[in-house]
Amino acid sequence: QANDSKTIDQCIEAAKGNEAFAGNCIGIVANPCTKAANNETEASKKCAARELAVWNARLQAAMNAIKKGGFPKLIASVTASQKSWASSLNQLCPIFDQIDPIAPLQAGEFCRLQETAHRTLVLEHIAASVLEH
Repeated sequence: QANDSKTIDQCIEAAKGNEAFAGNCIGIVANPCTKAANNETEASKKCAARELAVWNARLQAAMNAIKKGGFPKLIASVTASQKSWASSLNQLCPIFDQIDPIAPLQAGEFCRLQETAHRTLVLEHIAASVLEH
């Protein structure tokens, strides 16, 4: 996971350096892994899970940073929105396993990867803003 973290970190830093949104970094680990696995379903899900682990760690770090910012109303809002987001994620992503369970890039694991990565980037932006003040 250290190499996966480094790959994602470098991609995000490069995006920031270009004043761009780091959304293009989503899939930077899972997509080449899936291609190398010849899109085999179970191997592809493991590829997505590998990258998802990195985004989950980043998401938790962003939440911790937001809490350290010391703005009670903001912390309460973000915490409440996280509960809502987690509920949505748990309802939305399993649908993909039901509608096309043999299409690796449509599987629930890839939904969780996409949704979590986007959410993480948003929370990291909030954390950076909070820590500036």
